[in-house]
This record gives sequence, structure tokens and C-alpha cells, in this order.
Amino acid sequence: MISSHKIRILSRKSDLAIIQARQVGSKLLEKFPKLKIEYIAKKTSGDIDLKTPLSEMGTEGVFTDDLRNDLLANECDLAVHSWKDLPLDLGKNTVLAGSLKRADQRDILFIKKNKIYDIIKNKSIKILSSSPRRMYNLKSFVKSYLPFKLNYIIFENIRGNIPSRFNKFLSGEADALVMAKAAVDRLLNNNIPELNEVARLMKMNIEKCLWTITPLSQNPTSPGQGALGIEVRHDNKKLINMIYLISDHETVDSVNQERNILKSYGGGCHQKIGVSYIPTHFGLIKIQKGETDDGKKFYTWEKNENGRNLNIKIDKKFIYPSSLSKYKLFNRRYLKKNINQINSLLNHCIYISRSNALPVNAKIDSSNIIWTSGIKTWESLAKKGIWVNGTSDGMGENTDANVKNLTVNPWIKLTHVFAPKTNITKTIHTYILEELPIKENISSKKFFYWMSSSAFNYVFSQYPEIINAYHACGPGNTYEAIKKVIRDPQRLDIVLSYETWRKKLL
Repeated sequence: MISSHKIRILSRKSDLAIIQARQVGSKLLEKFPKLKIEYIAKKTSGDIDLKTPLSEMGTEGVFTDDLRNDLLANECDLAVHSWKDLPLDLGKNTVLAGSLKRADQRDILFIKKNKIYDIIKNKSIKILSSSPRRMYNLKSFVKSYLPFKLNYIIFENIRGNIPSRFNKFLSGEADALVMAKAAVDRLLNNNIPELNEVARLMKMNIEKCLWTITPLSQNPTSPGQGALGIEVRHDNKKLINMIYLISDHETVDSVNQERNILKSYGGGCHQKIGVSYIPTHFGLIKIQKGETDDGKKFYTWEKNENGRNLNIKIDKKFIYPSSLSKYKLFNRRYLKKNINQINSLLNHCIYISRSNALPVNAKIDSSNIIWTSGIKTWESLAKKGIWVNGTSDGMGENTDANVKNLTVNPWIKLTHVFAPKTNITKTIHTYILEELPIKENISSKKFFYWMSSSAFNYVFSQYPEIINAYHACGPGNTYEAIKKVIRDPQRLDIVLSYETWRKKLL
């Protein structure tokens, strides 16, 4: 019987790799409870050479080739890898049989609290990273999305497993460290008794830092980041079938597409290329960003379009708003009485849907976590000197922030009076919307993009005929509210931003 034999699972010897191997073993035992599992761990060439930057090492598979050799020598039955470490070409003797559901794809940036004064004073930051992709993406990110002016951004190589990198970081002179959030989460959330001390020390180290989770729209990651690659000998059909039954096929499809894109650019960890595919309830989001070896820069952030082709040549006079500068439907009157309530907030996760939801005179205590609806709100808050920990990245308020391993703070939202109810039930009303005259000739418009359900409801109340036009908005609360009125799915699209929508039409 397939379900009653012994399986030998091989991984690297690091704490993270052991946790990942146990995750695969646990999933197999859930499906096949009579299995007997033996865990084997060994050091790879990448674990032994901790000085050479990965991008300068002679082979892609510095963390995986040694495991594959043992697999081919029948010293184990399957090898569990971090999928991003695997070379694009595995050869013919083994197969990637599957993957568990992907963990968080994003990177997380840690900055020592005791270095903030020096960073601000010197307008300089030194970040530990061995990845050309991270260096390329973060150079522009930290200039726009950290709450202080930076003239100098310096990167310095670092190698080693996650705990040792953290220890080197905290005991050294560098200001910041960037790593895969999935790795941090797995170490913090592991349920292996012998690794409990690792989790405790990680938590202590993180408390010495400010952290921010970099958005995929600005920092797409290595293909496969957050996913586990389960490698099996090609002729072990029984085990291949077992892995198939525990696999998350959406993860496998997404990672394969990411790797195919990297392969089209030549592949390899030396490249300044990030690729992320995000499956969502409204379709697949694709992000590509980087620079090719010949210096060509590229950037794509879009929803995979399977929708209709309107077959219409669209004149810009038919779109609303014709520009964001003309998109002013409301004045915002702030409720001064609620500023004290914001100022008294301690140990909360504060969700800010737009930058002007935060009154100018409000002072947010440093014990709070700040989360934004999108990247423009983040940038605006950073310019005001506010540290932002992360964003829904324009994909809707109900997108899981996935910060439970980093904070237990309860959530509260800053919004306007009469805002629609959402998953964040605790709110502070900071302003009232006061309607302004609609300046554009709505009757002539055929295509609409809505930044809020309030804007849609106001215009619709004045011009109910727009129900027969074509509409678009971002995902999340705005979409959920508008689709209650625009019930025809052919007349309501999800598009991630006004700029993307306008470009798509014109």
C-alpha cells in the first residue's frame, strides 16, 4: 500500500530547511496517516561557503545540487527545497512533483531602532543584502517610502541562515537587513520543540527593529519565493502521485509561470529581475520589474485580462474622470473632536484608506502599526514623516495583511462618516464628505473609473443613466459596493489603478 511505507525526506541542515521538511512530512501524514517518515539533513556547498555572494558563485544550484545528488543515489526519497533556490533546468532524472500552498511572497525590511537618528542625520542607509534583484528594487523604494530623506543608499553583502544573518546584522554597523518574509514567518511560527528557542530569539531580535513589508508592486520577488519545491526521482511514480495529492496546484502554476519569465531573460540569481504572480479572487496579478543584462529597464503591474474586447476606438472625451486633477467631487470637513481619539491610540494596527483620512494635527504613537490601502497613500504618509509597515497594495482592504507573527495589535480604521461597513469593524470617523458640483458633462461619458463607492453613489444619484455605461474600479470595498448597482458583469471591471485603466482604453 502507498499509504503505509517509509519515506525519507532530505533537506538542508538549516533551521528553516528543517521546518520546511517537517511541513511537507506533516502534510503527507495528514493524507496518509500510516506513513513512516525519516528526516535527513545535510550541508550543501552554499551552506559551507558563506563569504562569496550568491550572484558570484559558479552554479545556480548551490543549495540544491548536493541534495539532488543524494536523491539520485537513492539516499533519500524526496528532497524539500526553497523553490527559489532551484535552477531553472533540473535535468531529466528528477521532477518537481509539487508544492504546498505558498507562504507570503514579500520581502521584509528591518531597520535598527537605535540607528534611526544616524540615518536621518547622515541621510544615508546601509542595507545588508546579497541579491542584485533586491538592490535594484530597494534603491528606489527606500527613497520614496521611508519617512526620511536619503541621499546615499549602500548595499553590503551578507550570507548565512536567517538567525545568523540577524545576529550579524544586530552586532554589526549596518542599518538595515532585508530577507524573505516567508522565512521569518516559518521560524517564528514553527511548532518543533527543539526550535522553540530559535523562535524566541527571533522575536527578541525583531523587537529591536522597525519593520516594513515591501509591496510586491514595487518589489516583486525571486520566482518561487515563499513556495516549497518537492523534488522526486522521475521513475518514482507512486511518490509523485502522493505529492500531487498534497500539492497546491495554483501555487505550482504561478511559480512555473514566474520561472518561465525569468528563463526568457536568461535566468540566474545574478540578474536584477523580480517576477511575482498573485492569484486573487478577481484574477491573476502579474508583476515584473528589473533590468536586463544589456541595461534595458522594464516594469509591469497588471491583472491578467480574460475579459471582453469592446472593439471600440475610444476618444478621451468619453472617459470619466478625464484626468485626476478634475476628479474632485467632495470637500472633506474634518471632525476635530476625534483627533484626540487618534492621538490616544496605543498598540493598534491602524488602517488608512487614503492619506487625507489622517488629520494634519493627529499624532500617531510609535506603538501602533500603520497599514495603507495603496502605494500612493503610503508615499504621501512617508512624506509627512510617518513610518508605514505595509499596504494592501491596491488589492482591497480585505487582502490579508499577514502580520500575525509580527504583531497581535487589534485593527482599527480611519475613515469618513457613512463609509460602508468592512471587515475592520472598529473605526474612527475623521471627516465628513461634502458634495461639490459635478463639473464635467457626465451625460457624454461612456467609460467610468471609480476611486470610491461614495463617488459612484453621488454621480449615480444625479445621472442614473450611467448604469448603461462601462465601469471600472479597484478590487475590495469599492467593487463590492458598486456591483450591487451595476449587476451586469460585462459592465463592471476590476482594474488596479486609474492610470492602468486610462492607458488600457486610450
